Amino acid sequence: MKILSFTTYLLIVLAIISCKQEVKTEPKSESEPEVVEKVEEKIKIPNDVDVEFKTFFRFFNKDSTFQISRIGFPLKIMEMNGEMSDVEPRIIELKDYGIIDLTHDKSIENREYDAYTQQIILNGSKAKVELRGIDNGIHNDFEFEKIDGKWKMITWTDSST
Repeated sequence: MKILSFTTYLLIVLAIISCKQEVKTEPKSESEPEVVEKVEEKIKIPNDVDVEFKTFFRFFNKDSTFQISRIGFPLKIMEMNGEMSDVEPRIIELKDYGIIDLTHDKSIENREYDAYTQQIILNGSKAKVELRGIDNGIHNDFEFEKIDGKWKMITWTDSST
């Protein structure tokens, strides 16, 4: 009987030790959001990232720290005004900037909603990324320039309706 009890006890202890517990952080109050820690993979930016716009653009879309380092703040942009009659300037400070992802694949052109095409126009040390909606009002131009040997986003115009 003691052997059976010891074996049972041993199995219970092993089961408890081997169990994986899931720990969930509960919000302190209903108004306070749950804290979720996001681990971001460190991306190695190559030394030749600025040789070709295509290489720069890939890392600009992939790495938020790199993206911010390639924008001069405050950033002056142009946006459609409230009456949708004209574009007006707006200044974006670093604290108000949201990371953008201009990664494009052909499936975006076939989406049911918000489908658009993307065209990259290179002109020497300048580049423009044009987003044009398909049967919708998307109309954005993101402008980049090579300054002191480094590609930087200098402005964008959002004249979407």
